[in-house]
Amino acid sequence: MSTEAAMGAITGSTTAAMNGGTAGPDPDGPPSRRPGPTAQLLRVQSREFVRERRGFVTSLLLPLGLATLFFGMAFVVPESGSGPGFSGMVVPLVIFLAVSTSPLMATAASLADARARGTLRLLGTTPVGRARLILTHVPARLGLVLAQIVLLITVGIALGLAPAENAPALFGVALLGVALFGSIGYLLGGLSATAESAWNVSVFFQMVPFLLSGLVLPLNTLPAPLDSALSWLPTSFFADLLLGLMPHGGSTHPVWLSVMVVAGTAVLVTALAVRLFRWDQGEPR
Repeated sequence: MSTEAAMGAITGSTTAAMNGGTAGPDPDGPPSRRPGPTAQLLRVQSREFVRERRGFVTSLLLPLGLATLFFGMAFVVPESGSGPGFSGMVVPLVIFLAVSTSPLMATAASLADARARGTLRLLGTTPVGRARLILTHVPARLGLVLAQIVLLITVGIALGLAPAENAPALFGVALLGVALFGSIGYLLGGLSATAESAWNVSVFFQMVPFLLSGLVLPLNTLPAPLDSALSWLPTSFFADLLLGLMPHGGSTHPVWLSVMVVAGTAVLVTALAVRLFRWDQGEPR
């Protein structure tokens, strides 16, 4: 059942509820047993997320596949004489991938595609409303990334790559990452003209910060001006929080400053996403 196919049922049931009557025969049963419009739309959005193969498969397999590779490499790559070494970077690496994949790739392209097909415009004119449409878009993606975070932290602790006492802090920092990349995903989804362009830009906004956050390439190996500039990116502050929770890691910035920068950026980008979101292809910005 596609989103468009569900619109009639959702619109009809909502209108009927508002009018105190029924909208005719309904395959879900009598009104007393029929789920409300929010539940129906949530079910449709979750089903669409799973059936959209590119976004769902990438969100599911990319973080877990690379995590398997990185966890294996942690016991093969020799430790360096100074610094945390590769084993001390693995958990931050896999958490960074998990919190950036689904909130970006499975969010921006999905919204851009729904707008290009006219789904956002049509649902926005029904009693369902635009706000409810966006709110029901979040849970399936959030559920997947939260499950991945818990799994990766658990595996990292079981393999001795992260201290067990830091598990709550790691989870809290990961939630900050979800908010940061999720806000970027909705901003891109609200501005991109097509699903393809949203996908391509999402890949850029994931991989460039991933490579330049200090997790893959230590920033202190770069020229001093570039090192200083990159260390002040919000994604570098997020990576710095993760590294500070590792056994031999160390934070470049104070923890309170990193938390404020990441959280503040998420709030700012969310506000921009709400302000600039386009519901219709022809809607002026």
